[in-house]
Amino acid sequence: MRMSGEGKGFVIDTNVIVGAFFYEKDYPHVKNRKDILRKCRLVLSLLKEKNIAVPRVAVEVISVVKRITGDITLAVRLGNAVETSFEVVSEDKIYETAKETASIVAPSGFDTYFLALALARGYRLITRDKALCTHSKNLGVPCLLIEESTDDDTIKEFLEG
Repeated sequence: MRMSGEGKGFVIDTNVIVGAFFYEKDYPHVKNRKDILRKCRLVLSLLKEKNIAVPRVAVEVISVVKRITGDITLAVRLGNAVETSFEVVSEDKIYETAKETASIVAPSGFDTYFLALALARGYRLITRDKALCTHSKNLGVPCLLIEESTDDDTIKEFLEG
């Protein structure tokens, strides 16, 4: 599958967006992941002047934040913030690419949309999900996997490259 589109931007997985928010929080689900969450925050801070697109992820953000915090008000507020902070691409714009992506690498349902968006735009992908990053690379989409061993210089090089 070939990448097409503009090529000068990034698709960011929900786990990076939510991780960046929870960096300074002390919820049980995140307190042992401070370094990974700091890296998520670094990614978002370095991308302020870059093109960032996401599929319609507000529902996923709301669900994840509600699971972590138990606070539906906060969850909805963050879901809404995502929709105003990034370019949100609706399913109908990437549906055909998503179907083709699903038939080639068979990722999870929502991951298919992240991959399809990166392919359609020629954007690079940033995630904390190893399987998603593997699918991305198998499709020829450059991917940055944020994990314990990912150093700040690697992040900066990926974002500048």
